[in-house]
Amino acid sequence: MRHLFAIFCILLASQCAYAQAMVSDSLKSLKMKPRYLAKVDLVSPAVRTFQFHIERAHHSSHSFSLGILYTDQSDAITNASYLYRFAATLEHRYYMSKSPAPQGFYLASFLRYQWMRTDAWLYNYWYDGIGNTIFVNQYVTRYLNTFGVGLNLGYQRIFKEKIALDAYFGPVYNTGDQRVNLSNPYEYRPNESFKPYVGYFVRAGLSIGYVFGG
Repeated sequence: MRHLFAIFCILLASQCAYAQAMVSDSLKSLKMKPRYLAKVDLVSPAVRTFQFHIERAHHSSHSFSLGILYTDQSDAITNASYLYRFAATLEHRYYMSKSPAPQGFYLASFLRYQWMRTDAWLYNYWYDGIGNTIFVNQYVTRYLNTFGVGLNLGYQRIFKEKIALDAYFGPVYNTGDQRVNLSNPYEYRPNESFKPYVGYFVRAGLSIGYVFGG
C-alpha cells in the first residue's frame, strides 16, 4: 500500500500541474470542438489479447481515454497454464507538443481495474507428525481482482486528419502481489500464477485508430 500511495501522490501532483496549464489556455479551448479517436492495439493479438481505446480530446492540450482489454487462454507470459483477464483503464493525457491535442508527445496518468482467472499447477507441502515432508501437487483455478495506477510517456501521430498511430510505454503498479497466505502459512506467494500482472510491471502498446469529430 505504501507503493500505491506514493504513485497516487505523483498522479495528484501531475494533475495539479495539468490544471494550471488548463487555466492558461482556457480561452483557446473554448473554441475547440471535441475530437474522438477509436483505436485498437496492434501488438496484443500476439498473446491472444484484444485492446480497444476510445479517446476524447476536449482541450488543446488534454484528453481522456477509456480502454478495455480482454485475454482468453493466454499462456505466453504468465506463470499460469492459462489466463483469463479483463481490464478497464481510465487515462488522462497531457499533450506537450505545439500541435493541438490529440497529437504529439504526451504524458499520461491512469487508473486500472483488473479481473483475472488462472488455471495452474499448485506445488505445496507440509510436515507430518514425525517431521517428514509431504508434497501435494494439484491443478487449481484462482480468481483475483486488482486495482492499479501508472504513468505513460507516448507519442501520437495523425495522418490525413483521420488515421491515428499511437505508441506509449511506462510503469504500472497493481495490487495483489501477496507474499504469504494467511490461511495457509506454508504456501509461499499464493498469487504467483498472476505474475507479472500483480505488483510492478510495464504498460506498453502500439495502436492504430480512426479520428472523427472536431
